[in-house]
Amino acid sequence: MKSHFIPGVVATRVIFFAVLSILASHVRAADVQPVDIEARDGTSLQKLMDRYAGKGVALRISAPTMLTCEVQEHEIEGEISRHALLIPDGIHLDLNKSTLNLDLRQNSHGVRLSNRSSIRNGTIRIVRSENKGSQAAWHSGISVGAPYDDGGTPEKPGYFSKVSHWAIEDITIDQPFPTAAIQLMSEACHGVIRRVQILDSPKALLGIGMDWGCVGKANSADDQIPRMRELWEANQLYTTHPHDILVEDLQVGHLTRNVDGNDAGVRCSACYNIRIRNVHVKSAAAAVAIFGGDCGFEFAPKELRPLAHTGYSVEGVVIEEAFQCGIILNGLADNVFRSGQKHGYQMLLDPAQPGLNRVNVSDCQLTGSRAPGSLGAFITAVSQVQFRNVTLQNFKTGVRIKDWVNDLKFQNCDLSQNDQPRSIAGTQSEPRGVVFE
Repeated sequence: MKSHFIPGVVATRVIFFAVLSILASHVRAADVQPVDIEARDGTSLQKLMDRYAGKGVALRISAPTMLTCEVQEHEIEGEISRHALLIPDGIHLDLNKSTLNLDLRQNSHGVRLSNRSSIRNGTIRIVRSENKGSQAAWHSGISVGAPYDDGGTPEKPGYFSKVSHWAIEDITIDQPFPTAAIQLMSEACHGVIRRVQILDSPKALLGIGMDWGCVGKANSADDQIPRMRELWEANQLYTTHPHDILVEDLQVGHLTRNVDGNDAGVRCSACYNIRIRNVHVKSAAAAVAIFGGDCGFEFAPKELRPLAHTGYSVEGVVIEEAFQCGIILNGLADNVFRSGQKHGYQMLLDPAQPGLNRVNVSDCQLTGSRAPGSLGAFITAVSQVQFRNVTLQNFKTGVRIKDWVNDLKFQNCDLSQNDQPRSIAGTQSEPRGVVFE
């Protein structure tokens, strides 16, 4: 079996984790001699942060308090951002155990991060959600990046189409509404989410979401993929992708919406270089769900294509009750695939292979409830994937291995405590190179 750690990948990961170390040092450095501030509400807090914008300053709320943050509107480099609070470029906000109550009565972001910014040490509670759009970024507790149709144009990319060197640390999020607790979009990159707690919610869509975005106007419906190709070839759009992000020491409560496998503790779509480490989920449809996305990297800048869906590492994940699936690895660019089948679209990239490429899953314990059809792991459209020291238990099927699977290894994994340990069969393409040791 081929090694998963070829030199190029090692170099990429060394660079990735070096960048994260630099980021962590940078953010910690902002803790030195913070400027204490006092605010009455979100509007006054915003004015104080704007005063120090771009200066690389740590601002600390002087004493624990509770602030109501209503929707505000700011113009930034010619574009309008609506949000309860915008952490400006170069600002590191220490809530000092304060609570931000987000009162959101129109479509907007909750707390929005900029380049070289951070928020830490407090609670974010969404207390009202009205007139929200359908995207998970809207009315999320914290968002990074640009939602769909908000990424600008190739001639002038949006201010938030790429947001880098940010951090979310020691934050509790209370999200009682049908949207994300934290949502990353477009090219949210070189960021850290560390020691975050997401409270129980019967309605939240997911804990942390990471989704591709677009510079230019995108419509990824199956029958519109050929039109997206025309716009991409005319340099009128390109897709953007979250990358180089560390999620560490995450605590997720009971997320009981349970509509489908997207309702996960952590969900990624068309990303690369993502490390998910030490995550504990009480209950959710899935602990971790990693997808290829509607379009994959079909319309990404050409230089990004070798990085498509690479560099995922999932370590130390525990879920006490997965309603549908412990972990989902589905690398299919499904809208592109269906457009080829139904609308004659001629693909630029294979939508199924290599798919999710060189994924490592280790030291995880994923527990289900033996619900009908439940799966410990669902795996399709992947290459060079390794599971090591993983326990999958109390599912109807421990591992379901489906189509377009190439080089999949299970080492020291326990599948014995399921009604059926494994199911290996494809309807489109027979799995190859599947090994259990």
